Amino acid sequence: MRYLIILLPFILLLCWGCPRKECRDADFGGAYQFVIPATLSPARDTFRIGDTIHISSVFSDEVYERQTQQYYKLENWRFYPDTGIDRIDVADTPLVRDALLSFDVIVPEDFDYIIYNYISGDVGLIGQYNYKNGTYALEYAIVPQDTGLFYFFHGAVQSFDDDQDFPGRCPRKLSNTNVELNGGAGNNIEFLSASPDPHYNDWVLLRSQERFHDNGGYCFYVVE
Repeated sequence: MRYLIILLPFILLLCWGCPRKECRDADFGGAYQFVIPATLSPARDTFRIGDTIHISSVFSDEVYERQTQQYYKLENWRFYPDTGIDRIDVADTPLVRDALLSFDVIVPEDFDYIIYNYISGDVGLIGQYNYKNGTYALEYAIVPQDTGLFYFFHGAVQSFDDDQDFPGRCPRKLSNTNVELNGGAGNNIEFLSASPDPHYNDWVLLRSQERFHDNGGYCFYVVE
């Protein structure tokens, strides 16, 4: 018995360093897949020049994780939301394809979301969610000024390997964030087939969940 008493602290120390059972069983590609909601309204397939399109993303800090099918409390989490708009009825012309500047952007003063010019020449909206009383919020609007077929996306570019932590996180498990737009509706994804650009009518559609739906994708026409 005295040998067991002597060895007990060492056994406890070893067990303390062992991963929890749910972590040992967590074989999901090395990454948590958090899912946050967003809404684009009105949800039409065709808008007119001058129409106002509203985008809202408001949700609790108890965030759903797709692989474990559990909710985790993410406090002051940096999701790094990112919005872009491409014109997809043209082909092989990236400078024309990047169409955010064909829209007036309206962001309320209390939100940190700005137009950013990337070194590549692309233009996007970037910033952070407001976080208050356990709720994340981001709201803005876009107003089309040109006609065409457009692909809108509101994603989250939080890095797989960032240093953010949350209660219950398994060691060495990375994390990623997906945006579910309009409750997982189709969001006119079939319009991608009308694009002459294989990036949209082929590449995106080959893995549509990852490359369209998880990135908050939405397609629409703008007419006069």
